[in-house]
Amino acid sequence: MEGSETSMVRTPNGTRDGPQSRRTPQNPPREPPHYSSGRQVPHGIEQRAALRRRRKRRRAILFYIAMFLFVVVAAVTLSLTVLFKIDTIQVTGSSRYPAQQIVSISGIVQGENLFLAKTKEARTAIESQLPYIKAATVSRQLPATIVIHVEDDTAKGAIAYEGQYALIGSGDKVLEFVDTLPQGVTLVKGLDLAKAEVGQPIVYTDDVELSSSPADDASEADGSSAEASGSSPSEATLAGGEDSSHKSKEIFQELWTAIEESGLDKITEIDLSDRYNLVILYDNRITMELGLPTDLEYKLHYAKGILDAGGIKDTEKGTLKLSDAMDNRVPFEPDYSNSSAAAPG
Repeated sequence: MEGSETSMVRTPNGTRDGPQSRRTPQNPPREPPHYSSGRQVPHGIEQRAALRRRRKRRRAILFYIAMFLFVVVAAVTLSLTVLFKIDTIQVTGSSRYPAQQIVSISGIVQGENLFLAKTKEARTAIESQLPYIKAATVSRQLPATIVIHVEDDTAKGAIAYEGQYALIGSGDKVLEFVDTLPQGVTLVKGLDLAKAEVGQPIVYTDDVELSSSPADDASEADGSSAEASGSSPSEATLAGGEDSSHKSKEIFQELWTAIEESGLDKITEIDLSDRYNLVILYDNRITMELGLPTDLEYKLHYAKGILDAGGIKDTEKGTLKLSDAMDNRVPFEPDYSNSSAAAPG
C-alpha cells in the first residue's frame, strides 16, 4: 500500500516475512568494574586504619607480656613458698666429726627453701668452726636435697706457742692446741708466731714486721742486684749477711713442699733457726744439713736415694751433709756414741 512505511521482506526461500522492525542499536556488554589493589584510598582513612592496627598489636604485646610476667611471678612464688623445700641434708666424705654436728654448724635446716640456702656461708662456717675439716663443699640437688662433702685434715707440724703446741694443718691452719707433742707429728723450730687461733691460719711475726717495715724498696733493690750478679735473691741475701727473717714463712712452705715431693715420711724435726743452714731430723736418728734454702727438692731427693739404696743402714745414726748435693758431694758422718742422735737446735 502506498504511503505505508512498512515493507515486506522476501526471504531467501521465496516466502515473505513480516514487516521489518527497526532494531535498537545494541551496545557491547559492559564489563564489571575492575578493582585493582593499587586503587587510591583517601589518605586520612589509611592513617586511621594503620593506627588501629598498631594499637591492636600493642594491646596484644602488652597482654602477652603481662601473662608472661604473671606466670613467672607465680612460678617464683610457688617455688619459694611451696616447692623446693629442703627435706634431706646429706653429709659425705671422711671426717672425725659426726654428721649431725656438721649439719648443725652449717646453719642449713630442713624446711628451708633450697635456693635460699646460704651455701657459701655454710662452707665457711664448717671449715672455720670444725678445724680438722680440710675442705667442705655445699651443693644443691633437685628437688630438695643439700649435699655437704667434707675432707678431713691432718697435722703436718707442731709449733711451740705460749707454752703449748699449735698443731698446723693444710694452709697453715691451726687445728688445735696440745700440751704434749703427739707421736708422729713433726716439730717445727725457728718460726715465731704473732698469733695462733684454732680454725684460722697462723700469723707469722715476720709478716707483721714486714707489713710495717719501710724497707721494701731496699729489699727489691737487693733482689735486683742479686739477679744482675747471677745468684738467687735467697743466696744473695743470706750470703750478704743481711736480715732474711722475712723469708721464714716462704722457706718453711718451700721446705715442706720439698719434703712431700721427696717422699721422706719420717721427719721428726725441722729447724729453721739458722737460715744459713736448714736442718731436718729424719727418723729421730739422721740429721740432714741442707745448707742454704736453695735446691731443696733436689737435696731431699738425693737423700731419699741414699736411704733407698741402703747407703745408710736402718740402725745407723749420724749427720748427712747435703749442702753440696748439687756437686755430688754428700758426706755422711756416723755417730757411734751410745746416746741418741742429738736433735737440731
